[in-house]
Amino acid sequence: MIDDFKRKPQYPLAGVSAAAAMGFGALASRTRKPRTILGDLKLRSRLPRYGKQTKKAAIQFGYLGKEWAVLPAAGAIGAKLLSEDRKAGAAAVVAATLAAIGASHLFDVILDQRTPPPGRHAPASPHFPSGHALHSTAVLTIGAWVLSREGMIGKRAAGIGAGVLALALGFDRLIQDRHWTSDVVAGWLAAVSIAGLAASGYEISRPRRRTKS
Repeated sequence: MIDDFKRKPQYPLAGVSAAAAMGFGALASRTRKPRTILGDLKLRSRLPRYGKQTKKAAIQFGYLGKEWAVLPAAGAIGAKLLSEDRKAGAAAVVAATLAAIGASHLFDVILDQRTPPPGRHAPASPHFPSGHALHSTAVLTIGAWVLSREGMIGKRAAGIGAGVLALALGFDRLIQDRHWTSDVVAGWLAAVSIAGLAASGYEISRPRRRTKS
């Protein structure tokens, strides 16, 4: 199985994408049910909160999940890949990022929205799924995959770095009380689905090169 994954990773990647999409759909269908709402309330009561000294820095950190932050990041990664004639990788990174942003806006319109947590201070503002979690996780995941596959960064460093930062940005939304836990988890699932599909397409179209170990 490991050898098959190495030879044709597009198939398991597509499977991961489909599984994440199904998880997102299941969560979206349950968010308005009392059991899910109560679970979110219980988790909210157990979360720590930023102190006065750390809140200002946390607000700045949270900006990394904004559209105007992930778009330049994706552009920079894409430009670097293009400069080394890695067109398939550049296309995958840009496509996943744009798809994540587009999906976030689409979900705001088509999905039912319940009342957000008090820290959001905007009861009518769409919040499911978390756009911060969706945007940042999508670009981090596809960026880490492509850069490691092209031998431009170590696989372990890419995976750990992307995972830690994606988790930190998601938990930041919870600590700041801007989203319910289900919002953030849904954002992560949607991002993994989008990034997995983009990575699968990248594997199909990329020219075979000998990558660095």
